[in-house]
Amino acid sequence: MRALLLILVLMAGLFPPWALAQSAPDVRMVVDVSGSMKQNDPQNLRTNALGFAATLLPPNAQGSIWTFGTTVANPLPSGAVVDAWRDQAGSMASQLTDYQQFTDIERALRQAASAAPDSGNRHLILLTDGMVDLPASGSDKTQRDSASRQRIISELAPELASRGVVVHPIALSSNVDLPLLEQIAQTTGGLAAVASTPEELLRAFLDVLDRILPGDQVPIDDRQRFNVDDDIDEFNALLFHAPGDDSPVLVGPNGQRYSRGDHPGSVEWQSSDRYDLITVPDPTPGEWRIEGDIGADSRIGIRADTVLRSEPLPATLYRGFSTPLDVWLAADGKTLATDEHPGGLAVRAELRDLDGATLAETELAASDDHFRGELPGADQLGNARLTITARSDRMIRQQVQPVNVVAALNAVLSEDGTQIVVHANHPDLNVDNTQLSASLTGRTLDIRQTGDREWTIAVPQTDPDQSLPVKIVADAQLEGRTLHFDLPVVRLNPGADVGLSGADLDQNVTSDGRQQDDSVGGDDSDAFTDGLTASQMADIAVDKTRQGWRFAKPYVETYAQRPVTWIVIAVILLLWMLLRWRRAVNRRRQARREEPSI
Repeated sequence: MRALLLILVLMAGLFPPWALAQSAPDVRMVVDVSGSMKQNDPQNLRTNALGFAATLLPPNAQGSIWTFGTTVANPLPSGAVVDAWRDQAGSMASQLTDYQQFTDIERALRQAASAAPDSGNRHLILLTDGMVDLPASGSDKTQRDSASRQRIISELAPELASRGVVVHPIALSSNVDLPLLEQIAQTTGGLAAVASTPEELLRAFLDVLDRILPGDQVPIDDRQRFNVDDDIDEFNALLFHAPGDDSPVLVGPNGQRYSRGDHPGSVEWQSSDRYDLITVPDPTPGEWRIEGDIGADSRIGIRADTVLRSEPLPATLYRGFSTPLDVWLAADGKTLATDEHPGGLAVRAELRDLDGATLAETELAASDDHFRGELPGADQLGNARLTITARSDRMIRQQVQPVNVVAALNAVLSEDGTQIVVHANHPDLNVDNTQLSASLTGRTLDIRQTGDREWTIAVPQTDPDQSLPVKIVADAQLEGRTLHFDLPVVRLNPGADVGLSGADLDQNVTSDGRQQDDSVGGDDSDAFTDGLTASQMADIAVDKTRQGWRFAKPYVETYAQRPVTWIVIAVILLLWMLLRWRRAVNRRRQARREEPSI
């Protein structure tokens, strides 16, 4: 944890002076201290959040810290982020373990957003487990919780957006009401993220700061090289490495080596056991390289005269929907004309997931003094990074903007299991241009319009011992096109022991002329596949593999170099193969059992 806090101090130098001077954000940390955080934040990651607030904010920012549970408090009022403010923030960690019984997210957002000063660049960073939990009991509690949640979505979030208040929710647990947090972020223009480890929390905060204070970078290639042109006045290299590894070494174009223990006096070098931050003023132009293994989140931030600019990029993208892009080069605050562009200039946009896999990409075409195009819609949901790279014969500029890819429509089963609520996440979808249909084992279900962008599906009484799939499809007319959506199958009685086939996963958006066959087969394979097609099973496998790798990566990097590790793995694989063989033999001897039916 100390290493994590140290890197936050180091990160204060990553953001370029022009960004600090122009943005002057008012950042309000809103930290959950409810009792549920005992289980959902067992590592007490919120303690590190105070370190984030005290170290990552730029010097000219306004900062404040709020806590909430049953009540809302403001232990550190708004003030300039100076040394005295940072000292106060660093001494408040103990207040995060003064747990309260309930979780009033609505009251916390209202009070934190409405407090003075009435600044024009307000950002709320909401750290919570994301579950609305108000004082009450029995059926009254369910109604109060549901009413508060609905007010947040339909009233509070739009009100905050109209006042220019941006909310960035960070869920400190997988036990989270993620649809609520994503809806808040979508409406207010913020970024939603889930952080279950210190590393994920650090990444989430870096991503939020990239949204608040976007800056230029130069890319690091696969051979750990990066190019510095004569227009760059300074670069900041944030280099991640495995615990216990030696700090990386920078090698300049002329062969000069920069190490933690041996570097020119003008170079600032700060280090921890996981990260190094090196600030190099007036760097020698040419190709630089990095010696030593570095992590994927390493970056080279720059301060330069010629910079890359773009129209505001949304923090939320929608599955299957393209995103328009408009970028240009600027110098001294003015757009560079076409005849001022460096030779061979080309601009490319890529959307990558947090593991670096490409989800979508496109080349942007020159148009007047700008470069414009559309990024194709991505299929994979979750956090990602949109990278725009301008590359010419003599210079490279890059901007990285974190985003969250969400479904255009989502369906949620009510707690009492009597209805399914479908909500349109995409702002262009509504009850006037979108038609829904739903079926339960072939039976058509009634659908009511319960809002401008909401539908409610009535659910009949069913056998509570059987888990039944409700299939929901939608067709929308947008700009002369017909879009088809297969929503995730919603399961009735999801805790039942016996289930009937249905695909519990998100489906793609398809345009007219393309059809999908998601019918459930009748052979015995459904007992294993639950009605999934081969492609759907592959999608699930890939997604689960990526999730598992993100969790296991730090441990793999630590233990992979020990010979005993590979011996243990070999033994486990051998035992697994023997177990699979014995099960296969036993299955051949057993009679096929009949599947339950309605």
